[in-house]
Amino acid sequence: MKQIKQILLAVSLLLVIISSAAAEDVAIVADLISQTPDPARSSELVDIRFNVQNLGFDDAENVIIELDPEYPFIQVPGESLNKTITHLRSRQTDEDAAIIKFKLLVDNDAPDDIYEIGIRIRDGTGTSTTKTIDIEVRGKEYAQIITISKANIDLAREESLEFVITNTGNSPLKNMVFSWNDPDGVVLPVYSDNTKYIKHLDVGESVEVSYTVIADINADPGLYQMDLNLRFEDYESATGEIDTTAGIFVGGETDFDVAFSGSSGGETSFSIANIGSVSANSVTVSISDQGGWRVSGIDSVILGNLNKGDYTIASFNLQSEAGGFLQGLPEEDRQRNKKLNQTRPFSSANQPSVLDIEISYTDARGERRTTTKEVDIDPSAMGSTSGGLVYGDKRKVPGASAQKTSTTAMWAGVGIVALIVLVSVHKKYRKERLNDPDYTYKKMVGDFFGKSKRKQLEK
Repeated sequence: MKQIKQILLAVSLLLVIISSAAAEDVAIVADLISQTPDPARSSELVDIRFNVQNLGFDDAENVIIELDPEYPFIQVPGESLNKTITHLRSRQTDEDAAIIKFKLLVDNDAPDDIYEIGIRIRDGTGTSTTKTIDIEVRGKEYAQIITISKANIDLAREESLEFVITNTGNSPLKNMVFSWNDPDGVVLPVYSDNTKYIKHLDVGESVEVSYTVIADINADPGLYQMDLNLRFEDYESATGEIDTTAGIFVGGETDFDVAFSGSSGGETSFSIANIGSVSANSVTVSISDQGGWRVSGIDSVILGNLNKGDYTIASFNLQSEAGGFLQGLPEEDRQRNKKLNQTRPFSSANQPSVLDIEISYTDARGERRTTTKEVDIDPSAMGSTSGGLVYGDKRKVPGASAQKTSTTAMWAGVGIVALIVLVSVHKKYRKERLNDPDYTYKKMVGDFFGKSKRKQLEK
């Protein structure tokens, strides 16, 4: 019995030895040989390659290599996290080792750091081991020109143009050079060239670069392309570049000059000139009722299109509300007219000298705009204001009717006398022609002056 126990103990020891020897005969190792890109970049894919070898004395079957990723690494949809190697022969070298590859996605907001990835190795005998590998991650260098201060600029006018550049990536940027270019050469910088230097821009920070620009006065209004370029250095002093485009509208508003032209035939005329750098379409001039002035009849005149540098005339039946016109006006209007009447020699207490005229037009962008102009009016150019006469008023001046009647009678008398003379001359001509068929008006005139000369000699 004692011998049997000794035999069983010896067998158990032998089995343990055999088992240990079998485990040592299969030894699987997996080493990281490369990653692409290196370092990995946030928001991008990274490929990881492993060299898998069997260092044991026996061949291995169905070896499984499995990744256990944690933040910032994410499994790519459709990509497996484990790979199976069906056969690995014993005592492999690097030349005949198995190469396996995994693909992972790096989180968008991953900061710069070195991260671990867990690996589990199953050797096909039921034994498994774990290890970790280190993967370096760098934030993505990226900047964005997120705003431009203006969407449009006027022709031939100095304009301030600002660009705001923001580091929207995950790594700082340095030694940045920003520039822009208009391929058509319509918009150009003045007082500086088109480049600006930025020494450093941290993650999430913004910087503004400013230019003074002028658009060519001879350019056609419209939308023009601007090419934007940003060059920078990353943390390894490697150069990066971002190219993008933006649009800017050239043209838009214009300006007008309005002047009093005079009064005639019951109408007051104003000269309307386009003194801006772009044309104005569908121009309308209006005069609303205002303190001291009113328009009888049509208060708006359509002028149509008015090119830059052109002018035209707009006429209205304008009437002045003389006699206490300041009463009942808002205090601001009353003080303004009162001040103007005191400072301008041609103004009087009862005659306003300033008129507000509204000009509406469609600009080059198709927007409807309205501007108001103040116009000085000389009362003396609108006729006398004495005796109660007001321009446009239907009342009469004392004595004016009698004077008009006398003048009419005088011209009527002159006409009657001239008619009598013509009838007498024609009768004489017909009488003389009966006696002399060759008699002419010229001869009759000669006879008339000849007789007059003889009568003077006889005297």
